Amino acid sequence: MSNKVKGMIHLAGVTYRIVRVGVGSYSVVRIRDDREVGSFKTAPALGIEASLVEPEVLREVVRLAIHTAKTSYSGFPAPLPAAEAVAAKVRQSSRPPAPPTT
Repeated sequence: MSNKVKGMIHLAGVTYRIVRVGVGSYSVVRIRDDREVGSFKTAPALGIEASLVEPEVLREVVRLAIHTAKTSYSGFPAPLPAAEAVAAKVRQSSRPPAPPTT
């Protein structure tokens, strides 16, 4: 998979480039010196690894990237349609309790 620039994030006077390096994996590059300052993954769970900035700074950059749609949606399970989700809850709650084991 080739790297794809997903967008820019501006935080506290510094601009960062978000680069997709794999399915659900991203690199964060500081523009002023073109250095990778960390990375993160979105699938199967969110993971953040800071290298040249404080973890709190990278966490905020990642939060902004996700909230401003600088990441791809691939790799996430498809949500159930609303009707199916309600039906699944009803089926689960209407099951009789299991008999006690002795």
